[in-house]
Amino acid sequence: MAAKDGFARRHPEDIAAVVNALLTLFLPPAVLMLAASVVPKTSVTVTPERPFSASAWLVLSRLVAILIPLVPFSLIAAWRTRVHARRFREGRGNGWQGILEGGAAGFVAALIVLSYGIATRPMDAWPYVIVYGGGAALLGLTFGLILWATAHLILNRLDAPTELTSGAVSMRYQPKR
Repeated sequence: MAAKDGFARRHPEDIAAVVNALLTLFLPPAVLMLAASVVPKTSVTVTPERPFSASAWLVLSRLVAILIPLVPFSLIAAWRTRVHARRFREGRGNGWQGILEGGAAGFVAALIVLSYGIATRPMDAWPYVIVYGGGAALLGLTFGLILWATAHLILNRLDAPTELTSGAVSMRYQPKR
């Protein structure tokens, strides 16, 4: 545990921002790897056995291909977490706007993926925008809720009152004034 006057106690919003950035960067690949290991392989194709170095390089290149598109989202998540956490500590907000920003980020990501189809066939694109954009927005809202809960957990843990006030310790975050 950090010292009472350590960096983590003085700047818990920075710790929450770093944790949320790491979650944004590594949680989606972890979920994909878990899903790939759970789903049975039904292919009947035969593949040659590769040497370990080639297999390791293949796994690393696939991981990098997944991580690189997540870097901008990770940086945005860190920045917005820090902003919302600072407002929360100052008593000027509760962070719910961040959850909505997650939904908006998911929707915008879907629009970027669908942009070619929207540009070439705009009249046929609406069902795809609604379904895929709506699904991505719901996924973004869910992920935003996870990040919000993580940030609140960190803020409450690092900024928890250390002395009893009026006979009980409040579990609700008390902003420092």
